[in-house]
Amino acid sequence: MTAAAGRSERSVLVLEQGGRGGVTDYSAALVEALAADGWEVHLATAVDHVLAPIPGVRFHLVFRYVRDRSALGRWLRRSRLSRVVNGLAYVAAVARLVPVARRTGLVHNQGGEFPPLTVVAFAVFRAVGARIVHTPHNTFERGRGLRRSRALVDRLATRIVLHAQADLANLAPADRGRAVVVPHGSYTPLARQAAPVTRAQARAALGLDPDAAVTLLFGQLRADKGLGDVLKAALALPTLRVLVAGEELGALAAETERLAALGDRVTVRAGFQSMDDTGLLFAATDTVVLPYRLASMSGVLLLAYGFARPVIVYPAGGLPEAVVDGETGWICAAADPAALTVVLGEAARGGWAECERRGRAGARLAEERFSWPAIARQTAAVYAQASGRPAPEAARADEVAA
Repeated sequence: MTAAAGRSERSVLVLEQGGRGGVTDYSAALVEALAADGWEVHLATAVDHVLAPIPGVRFHLVFRYVRDRSALGRWLRRSRLSRVVNGLAYVAAVARLVPVARRTGLVHNQGGEFPPLTVVAFAVFRAVGARIVHTPHNTFERGRGLRRSRALVDRLATRIVLHAQADLANLAPADRGRAVVVPHGSYTPLARQAAPVTRAQARAALGLDPDAAVTLLFGQLRADKGLGDVLKAALALPTLRVLVAGEELGALAAETERLAALGDRVTVRAGFQSMDDTGLLFAATDTVVLPYRLASMSGVLLLAYGFARPVIVYPAGGLPEAVVDGETGWICAAADPAALTVVLGEAARGGWAECERRGRAGARLAEERFSWPAIARQTAAVYAQASGRPAPEAARADEVAA
């Protein structure tokens, strides 16, 4: 019997490298929904992942990374040798996954940290007869000069899953016909994992005034995530308090002067946040600010809806597609500090009552438009397209149209 003859039509290998963070949370929710729908799901993730067991999902712990939890790890990262070590470990992990990819015949890749290595993985999986569905999560460049590798990744994929219509324009014209827009799923189930805490309790724990206007910038702290714009707005709004939390990737270092000028009006929690710590931060805030100048879609936006907090976004990428302006949050008139100052001021004047109203509307929108059973059905329809089979009847034609 050939490998293809022994394959199940409802079996998939999902690749998620990091083991923690937004793409990990997305992947975990997706595979859980697929398994609940009867799929045989294999999840390849990091050896030191932070996920709980998922019913019906077989874990393959193959990806290894140099972390900064030991002296050796910190030295390797400072010397940049960690990139070489991580790259070799990634190639070894791909080799270990070949039998699984051959058996499932379908690989769904989530993100990918270094496009040249993703090209290697896709080439290997294609060589053993697997079809590849690729969800890039971000379709824009961060200045690393890897356009050719990213283009080759897209070219090797059988189908490309995007989370926003705006992302279609970022693909090469030849690849757009293989792209399908499937919305980012709700993070309400993730938010429910946090320990319950009231707004008053959270503010007391963080040393915040019960009646202060508070906004939260959460997630990876990159320069393009708009920390500088938030701090500029806060300097112009003397009553605004700012919470900043996430892994430092250069934004804090670039904003030392403004952080110092704001003093105790800014609370910084650098590093990976546990779900209980995340729940505390979201409970304490009035709004969640996403002043991203580059964006596809944002897991932080869906997490804000999960915690029933309204969002403030720039008109960038696919972010406006997930916000009902005036109902679930605010869309700034422009992607600049002046426009952000206007909106943060409006939110502060509206007070907690208005923020709470919009937050509840965001929570309803997440349940209605971004539920995981619906996302799983749409994803399964993409799998059928990739494998050359008719789409499942449960997925309507308009759910899988590019």
